[in-house]
Amino acid sequence: MLKGLARIALLAMAVAGAANAQGPQQRDPLNGQFGAMEIAMSPAEAAADAMRIGEALARLPPQRPGVVDTYILSASLWDEPVFENEAREAASILARRYDAAERVITLSAGRGPGAARTYAAATPNNFNAALGRIGRLADPNEDLVVVFFTSHGGPDGAVAMQEKGRLGGSIRALHLRNSLQQANIRSKLVIVSACYSGYFILPFSNDDTVVLTAAAADKTSFGCEPSRDWTYFGDALFNHALRGGGGIVDAFDQARGLITKWEGDLLAQWKAQPASVRAREPAPEPSNPQNNVGDSALARIAKAESYGVAIACAGNLSYALDRARTGSGFKGFSDAAALTSALNAATARANTEGAGRGRSNQDTARAITQVATTALQLAKAQTPSLITHIQRCMAP
Repeated sequence: MLKGLARIALLAMAVAGAANAQGPQQRDPLNGQFGAMEIAMSPAEAAADAMRIGEALARLPPQRPGVVDTYILSASLWDEPVFENEAREAASILARRYDAAERVITLSAGRGPGAARTYAAATPNNFNAALGRIGRLADPNEDLVVVFFTSHGGPDGAVAMQEKGRLGGSIRALHLRNSLQQANIRSKLVIVSACYSGYFILPFSNDDTVVLTAAAADKTSFGCEPSRDWTYFGDALFNHALRGGGGIVDAFDQARGLITKWEGDLLAQWKAQPASVRAREPAPEPSNPQNNVGDSALARIAKAESYGVAIACAGNLSYALDRARTGSGFKGFSDAAALTSALNAATARANTEGAGRGRSNQDTARAITQVATTALQLAKAQTPSLITHIQRCMAP
């Protein structure tokens, strides 16, 4: 009987935090505190999860004096594949952008009941443990911390934490703000991919934070079907915009433009439906992604991403030059001499930035090649974005 009641309470909390919650909200048994109602894992599962989070924390290296190091926490908070895919791939792209491959922790609510786990569970304790360890290693006067999480969000600003039948809870803007303060984390980039995530803007509107959200506080976002690889926001920001050579604010603006186009396509599809279908389904409204930029944080971010930005430019220019040399260059980018000059400048900038981070020219060359290879793989699906990246990197 008690087990059944616990399961009912868990599911009620998870549903209350989801974007599609209907009817009156459930009373919060945690009284506004950051936490979750949780049924214990089996002994074997619990031991494996403790090992995963312990190893992830132990792998983080200390910060390097004189270098703006970046620590990244990327978390999928809802147990569906789209969210774990997004958290994993976002972590990889952020790690390249911020030269932080050794300083990343990825948490996940998993891919659904019965699915094998790859990452430590995205529980409140593991989330706070990651922030606590990062806070002990990072220098608040020198380093940057990036926090990204993806899930469903509720109209009250709660971002849901769910493992179906096992764990239910939520994280709110004040929870995150309190945890970051308690961990002594100062300069930060906060990115929230969820419906109604605009609730995170006001609590993080300060000089030490850049905050980016998938939607306004009164809007839903799109693309969270379990079968997708990305949500609309994650796809636009990470998979498209952050692969280029612009800074984080430019990338957000580019992502917002892409989302506007994709949501316009959704609206056109809705309008093309028969009247009987439109009567049952409300017209999709723009998600209106939000941001707020603290000047101190933006200056820290610019230093942290300067190496990654230069590598992104060099990689995209290298791919454009290869195409130009074979006679299949992008329209407006067939001048091999101009591309070569821009590539040499970007490569020199990357080598200089890399040297200050202890990266050899060979390390930088490998990173540039990786970007060029990725550009080749994405060319057909992302030609407009690639052209935007090349245009920006050709500018003096």
